[in-house]
Amino acid sequence: MNRLILWRMLQEEIRLNTSFASGKGFYSFPILVSISGFLAIAFTDKMVADMGYLEYLEMLHFGIVFYGVFAGSLAFFGNEFLERIFGYLGLIIGLPTTQPITQRKITLLYFIKEFIFYSFFTLIPAFIGGLIGSYFYGIDLINLIEFSISLSFSFLTGLSFAYLISSLYRISWKFSVVGGLVTLIIYSLSVRNIAITPSLEWYLHKEPMFIFISLFNPLIISFCATILVTNYYEEGSIKTIGYRDRLKEYIEKFNWAKKISNPTIISKERIDLQRSKTGTKMFFSFAFPLGILTFMNWFIDKGLPIQVDFNTIFYGVMVGFFGTMIYSWLNTIDSPTFYSTLPVTVSDVVRARLVLFFTITWWIPLLFLSLISYVSSEINLLPIGIIVMITVGMYIVNYTAWSTGLRTNSALFDAIVFLKFFVISVPPMIAMTILSLAISYSISTVLIALSFICGILALFSIFFYNKIEVKWQNETFD
Repeated sequence: MNRLILWRMLQEEIRLNTSFASGKGFYSFPILVSISGFLAIAFTDKMVADMGYLEYLEMLHFGIVFYGVFAGSLAFFGNEFLERIFGYLGLIIGLPTTQPITQRKITLLYFIKEFIFYSFFTLIPAFIGGLIGSYFYGIDLINLIEFSISLSFSFLTGLSFAYLISSLYRISWKFSVVGGLVTLIIYSLSVRNIAITPSLEWYLHKEPMFIFISLFNPLIISFCATILVTNYYEEGSIKTIGYRDRLKEYIEKFNWAKKISNPTIISKERIDLQRSKTGTKMFFSFAFPLGILTFMNWFIDKGLPIQVDFNTIFYGVMVGFFGTMIYSWLNTIDSPTFYSTLPVTVSDVVRARLVLFFTITWWIPLLFLSLISYVSSEINLLPIGIIVMITVGMYIVNYTAWSTGLRTNSALFDAIVFLKFFVISVPPMIAMTILSLAISYSISTVLIALSFICGILALFSIFFYNKIEVKWQNETFD
């Protein structure tokens, strides 16, 4: 029965993704990952020469842990969104409400499904790309297999951490914060005198104990997460929640935006954001990767015997980029299909959500950038970091809205869409990252260059925003 449920969950995952994005784009995504794996092998010597052997390996492992956290957050915190969008269909994870199966068991199977899905969707394609690269560049096959195994364990650790946080969040957001911090502290202490992950330590020294620890860590984390799983429903009287009619009030507040969007639609979306309590979920889904980012900043500065000049400007770039996550959450409040009966276009709703994004949610990335600046003792760089963060955020989010419309999460699984997103977003981020690392050498030159790039990105932001009408006005909400 468990295998059958797992198989149906995998089928459900594929059908959901191919219903959002084109089937061709979805199935092409692993090919794109394979190419990335090949390029990683091709540029290994260059990266090792620039960063150092150990530092390069630690960067890859930290990146894969972060990817696991991100994928897990998307999976476990997106359940309610999927239930709102496909409630009329019913998802397998909702079986405990009608079938004799516990929520704890179905959630554990869901966690296993996520690891299997991402293994075949990204990890194995990356390995195949690396395998091809090893043939051309003379990399030892056994060495590649061992490194791939170590990366898989690191990914599983990140995924299990997201699983734990989601279980704690179901109990209370306070539990999730405390539990997440405690887990990070315990983990940082456990790797204080070794490589950044036990699996990397095993890869470097081939000590069997570390491969055991690499397996034990995600197992114990996922076990605790499973034990903490509670039913998503409670028996008892149905609570009636009343909301004050605030449409007229919000229309007046957003009247200033009538030249760039429709104040009525903005107000309706604002009320939906409040009603669905998506703001809370938005904060925590954004907090997890940025919390990891903050932890990385502290860990590199205090926990590792290496000097990496990541500063507030660099994190301004990263935090601005993560603004895409907030915009994607605005597209998960409700199914937009009901707009089909109204004299409203897709472009009207996209623009309204952009206005909502830039006016309501920017305190979240600002809070985290300020925290990072304080932890790094770089308050003097905070104003520059804020400008960079806002500019990058406007650029990335406007392009995301123009290219993906109201289907951000699913559209980025389309290989073609993702490739365009990569080409548009990565070059300016790389340029700004290089400039941030060079600010201690020539601050005036760096500031001039940053100002020039910010100006260019601002112009492109306006361009993408103005093109939303052209791209989406004839599209349907279905």
